[in-house]
Amino acid sequence: MPSFRTLLSASLGLGLALVVAPALAGRTEDFDALFRQIDDEHITQATPEESKSDLARLHALIPRGDVRRELLYRSLACFEPPDDARASLAYAQQGLADARQLGDAELEARFLYCRGAFEEMVGNSRDVIPLYTQAIALSRKAENRALIADGLVARGSVHSFLGEHAAALADFMSAQRIYETARLQDRIDTNLQNIGVAYRRMGEFGKAHEYLVQSRRTALREQDWFSVLAAWLQLGFLHEDKQQADAALEAYGQALEVARQHLGAGDAGSAYLGIASARVMRGEYPAALRALALARADFASVGDTSNEGMLAMLEGQARAGLGEAAAARALFNRAESHFAAERNERYLAMLYPERARLLESAGDTRAALHDFKRYVQLRERLHDATSEQRSLMLQQQFDASQREFENRRLRSEKTLRDQQVQALLRARRWQWGALALGAALILVLGTLVARQLVRTRRLRVLASTDELTGIANRRRIELIGEDAIAQAIADGRSLSVVTFDIDLFKRINDTHGHLAGDQVIIRVADACRGVLRQFDEIGRTGGEEFLVILPDSARDAAEQVAERLRSAVEALRWEDIAPGVRVTISLGITSLSPGDARLRDLLSRADTALYAAKAGGRNRLQTA
Repeated sequence: MPSFRTLLSASLGLGLALVVAPALAGRTEDFDALFRQIDDEHITQATPEESKSDLARLHALIPRGDVRRELLYRSLACFEPPDDARASLAYAQQGLADARQLGDAELEARFLYCRGAFEEMVGNSRDVIPLYTQAIALSRKAENRALIADGLVARGSVHSFLGEHAAALADFMSAQRIYETARLQDRIDTNLQNIGVAYRRMGEFGKAHEYLVQSRRTALREQDWFSVLAAWLQLGFLHEDKQQADAALEAYGQALEVARQHLGAGDAGSAYLGIASARVMRGEYPAALRALALARADFASVGDTSNEGMLAMLEGQARAGLGEAAAARALFNRAESHFAAERNERYLAMLYPERARLLESAGDTRAALHDFKRYVQLRERLHDATSEQRSLMLQQQFDASQREFENRRLRSEKTLRDQQVQALLRARRWQWGALALGAALILVLGTLVARQLVRTRRLRVLASTDELTGIANRRRIELIGEDAIAQAIADGRSLSVVTFDIDLFKRINDTHGHLAGDQVIIRVADACRGVLRQFDEIGRTGGEEFLVILPDSARDAAEQVAERLRSAVEALRWEDIAPGVRVTISLGITSLSPGDARLRDLLSRADTALYAAKAGGRNRLQTA
């Protein structure tokens, strides 16, 4: 028989198990409930301190020895704002290793997302797309819809940053559909900002402004200060893209106030960086340098090195504006190293013309021409990529509209058939009612088709016209040019192109403001359009850049037209806008040669001739 001591021990052990088991079960349920609240963003963490407090409560609820729940906690803690980005990256990699050892697909996906976020912070943007793609596949395996959508948003953000806008929008829209199905309102609202950013980078400024303003309002209402900060920053970038330096500076100032009042270390750096960019645009170079120093300090406080290239480029612009040519050149070279390492062609295209201007002013015209040629090549490649992305986006939108229209038609037809069947079953006397209803539905469908056709025509006009000047936009003039070249080659006829831009236009903007600059662009466009022949075409291809297509025109005729353009602009008077202003243009001319097949072949030579005209003193034309 068992001893009394053995029986007593067994009884005590059983009693302890009966007490502890319910307590552990309750602790597990409390952990799971709080984790879901934090993970689904049902708890609004307005400040970093509140976020840390919620994580501390979650940590206290981890059941002893529960490896999976400990890793769930670590997967949330992984995303906390870092004191050192590389240390946070190591934390994510260790969590990933532990999740793989456990064989848990969901946990592995969560730590892959965290690792990707910090890889971006240390400047490895392009390399994270495979990480996010792998994490999305693991999320699908775990059948976690919200986690799938979060991965699509993360990958879409990288696509957008790298200029792959159609891929970005596809990811964002797919994520939005998942969020809407799961009714995750906070994520729905936050993703509006991502869609706005993608539209901004594609040059769809109207749509971008709509999404970004809506995102900012929602974030303010929810007191989601990280999203409020991001919305103000993106609105600042949008104003810069539109050459509205004053509005950009105001938006960045709002972002800085949000970071100072509600957020922590490392969050104000982007606002200071934006302020510096707007100050450079306004020609306020000492103020720009002060803002850059504050941005560097804030980024350094959390080990964020992802903005080194942009910091160097902006400081180079400011030093160049202050006449410190040697320092500016060294900074531009440093920026080039960072952008090249990141394979960021969008930023390189911003850098090369700045350095070319510096080199030209220093008398190094050979190096300046080399930079300008690289800029022309990048601009063509980026333009081709953007055109392709826009085409993909428009095709996706058209397909979606067609699907929605088809779905509406099918639903209408099904409703009509069901109603007709019911009417026939009830009595023949309802037949006339059913026919009347069918006619009404057909009328509705006809109205929808008519509206769609009107909307399509309106979009076609808007998509081909430059908003400021009313002449053809870049996409339209290049399509005209491609068609004209193909026709000229087929018919064996001559053709020439002229590229020109407004001399020292940045100085006009900096001295007299962007409203005056817009008026200069409008009047130059009107003057040039007025001296062209009936069959010539003109379009605006950039800020102060224009392209003219001259069918049936050999080199001599093209030079005569170019001289008329130059003289017409030189004769303009500007006393009503800014007394004392003199506006001239420099022009590059080239004609169709036997080896030419595409418009880009002619544009490359015309741009080189344009740059030679500028190097030769401006207000002149040059033939290539």
